Amino acid sequence: MAADVASRPAQTNDPNAGPKSGMASKWMLMVYTAGVVLLVVAGRNVVESATVVLGWAIASIVAAMLLTPLVRFLDRFLPRALAILLVFLAVAAIGLAVRSAYVAEVQGQVDYLAERGPEIAAQVEARQDRVGDIAREIGLEDRVTELTERLQDRIGTPSDALRDAAMSVPAYLVAFILTIFFLVFGPEMVRAGLTRFGGDRRERLDDAVQGAARATQRQVGAAIVIATAVGLTIWVVGELLDAPSPGLFALAGAAFAMIPYVGIFVAFLPVIVVGLGVASWWQVAGVIALAAGMQFLEATRWRPFVDRRSLYVGPAALVISAALGYVIYGVGGLIVLVVSTVFALAVADQVATDDPDEAPGSDDATDPIPTPIDEYVEPDPEPESADA
Repeated sequence: MAADVASRPAQTNDPNAGPKSGMASKWMLMVYTAGVVLLVVAGRNVVESATVVLGWAIASIVAAMLLTPLVRFLDRFLPRALAILLVFLAVAAIGLAVRSAYVAEVQGQVDYLAERGPEIAAQVEARQDRVGDIAREIGLEDRVTELTERLQDRIGTPSDALRDAAMSVPAYLVAFILTIFFLVFGPEMVRAGLTRFGGDRRERLDDAVQGAARATQRQVGAAIVIATAVGLTIWVVGELLDAPSPGLFALAGAAFAMIPYVGIFVAFLPVIVVGLGVASWWQVAGVIALAAGMQFLEATRWRPFVDRRSLYVGPAALVISAALGYVIYGVGGLIVLVVSTVFALAVADQVATDDPDEAPGSDDATDPIPTPIDEYVEPDPEPESADA
């Protein structure tokens, strides 16, 4: 009996002690919940209000990563400060040239295409063959008219472009300063962040970040090369076919050509459609053969060559990130999000590799990366041994 009495909880003389304690815990839970909700709402509002500033910072980080190889190359012959200044002057000159070409040429070509596009579409619909039947079924003339009207609304007028450029000067100045800051202090900031990890893990993450940066730089450089080649080719073809606004087609084709394995043929489709209305059948067949040949060489030769030295990036990831970035922040958001996606994939690829020195994008990488096109490509012959 004594043991039972000792095991019972101590009784208190206050009959309201139990209910008050439970009520207090409920009030504390409500206070904590309300605090968490307020913090979430405040954090959301801060992030939403700082979207523009965060966008500038992310764009500056991406620009610093892409410009680092040029700065390092010039740094071999010049002081680093002078190398950074020359790189930025070159980038600024290219940017001004592109803006001038946009104001002077692209908008005029869009207006000219709006005038002649529906007429060429009507000529395609008037064809008495299977091509004309398909054009009439899809309503090609109406679709071209709608597309050109949207282009005109999107491009605007030269005065709109000049006003937008003037309003963008503060953003460009802030991005310019931030990019210089990340070029100078970016590596030290990354290393300082990695010091929180100890020993082998820190070295592995450092190697992964550096390898991912190299892989991303090579992917972007390869995309610029293929876009330039395809854009110039489309411009020449458009001039030969007497197509309206060949420069506009070249610009759009250069953008589509960056999509691996399918982008080049998609880039030629507008020229092919226009050729059906302004050129002979054998000229259109020649353009189709040229597009198919360039796409075949890109998929079987150029793309494996680039992927072996960086990483494999499929077209789905690029298309999704490009569409999402364009919806969020226009052309600038498109570029930043695509590069960020490639970098994230490169980091994941580096971390998943047992030996970072043999990972794609590293200078010592030798093993090829399997890609979807490899089964159609004959492997390089083995070198004969000296004994043979």
